[in-house]
Amino acid sequence: MNSKVFSQRFNRELATLGFPEDLAEKTKAVSKVFGVTRHLANSMIFGHVLPDKEQLDKIAEILEVCPQWLSGATDRKKAYSGRETADSV
Repeated sequence: MNSKVFSQRFNRELATLGFPEDLAEKTKAVSKVFGVTRHLANSMIFGHVLPDKEQLDKIAEILEVCPQWLSGATDRKKAYSGRETADSV
């Protein structure tokens, strides 16, 4: 996993969903929505720490994106498995 790519994509998806721009508020919201500590939430926002596979899968499911895309393993953005996308209709 590439921490820089993860952080960029994670923050882009958070912005798309309307998460707060203020760092303290964003950290609090990420912590609550994704069920992680505020420390881990802040570390993920900045790309200092990457979520483990289980956490990544949960985050990707909530964001409705592919875990491999979120982690930087692929450049193909697609919906979380089991969900239809506009491309697949």
